[in-house]
Amino acid sequence: MEGKENIVLYDWLSFTSKNHTPEQLIEALGLTHCPWQETKGAHGYRDRKYFSCISVHYNGREDMGVWVEMSGQGCRTFESLSAKSWDDLFGWIAAQQLKITRLDVAFDDHTGILDIDEVVEDTRRKHYVSRSDYWETVLSSKGSTVQIGSPQSKVLVRIYDKAAERHCEPGTHWVRVEMQLRDDRALQFTKIPMTVGEAFSGVLLNYLRYVIPDDTDTNKWRWQMTDYWLDMLEVLTPIKIYTAPGMDYNIDRCREYVVNQAGNAIDALLQIYGIHEFQRMIKDRPTVENPKYTRLVQQYKADRLSAVAGRYMT
Repeated sequence: MEGKENIVLYDWLSFTSKNHTPEQLIEALGLTHCPWQETKGAHGYRDRKYFSCISVHYNGREDMGVWVEMSGQGCRTFESLSAKSWDDLFGWIAAQQLKITRLDVAFDDHTGILDIDEVVEDTRRKHYVSRSDYWETVLSSKGSTVQIGSPQSKVLVRIYDKAAERHCEPGTHWVRVEMQLRDDRALQFTKIPMTVGEAFSGVLLNYLRYVIPDDTDTNKWRWQMTDYWLDMLEVLTPIKIYTAPGMDYNIDRCREYVVNQAGNAIDALLQIYGIHEFQRMIKDRPTVENPKYTRLVQQYKADRLSAVAGRYMT
């Protein structure tokens, strides 16, 4: 795994149709040229067409329709061999008004952003905020796992040691953050007008944040996010978030300082130079940027990203 980059990928997709034949769904996948095998079905379906971890189940009860199931490796098969893109497939599913029963989106950390032991400890200490009350941590021979959300939840987040699960060489860092979406949440995710990394970040911010406790604020969603959570967002989206330990700053305090302490001076300069020249003067000033203000801007952008994604996931 050495030298691998951090990536976001689709790692499971299943959807059903009551109006299409197995052959029509294979055509929609762009995989008609592949050697599909006829085999026994599962989960109430008598028959199945199978190719490289993609299954098309059919001949179940009349109300069951046809069920397409793609595991993680099946998703890689689709990406490698299909004439269609993910946008093509999701667009077709939406146009046909089909039901996505499950969609997994995963972020693979290969560069050491997330320490799974730290995430486990913060989970046990309740240093996080989530829309779900259900949580669990598991330690096994396959490494540590954190799960936020019950198996029945429409949104479930799982963070685990993928290197341990795969029995990678000692010293390999591979932590996966996996978001499992079901039913309407899965379909809505595919409609968010962002890149997959931005959409992943925005939805994740709406459902789970690891935070630094603040006894002065009873609203945990306003608590400052941990450095590692912000660092993860940095590689997930174009937003560059600077973090510094123990930094406590927010937009209200920044606005209060500027208006009350420097408001008169800023107003005078705006009247003299105008807004565009004033902005240029600020950008070209010789002073070194203060990290706390950089972080403030980045967290504000993260909140906006969360808000956009949230409109699609409510």
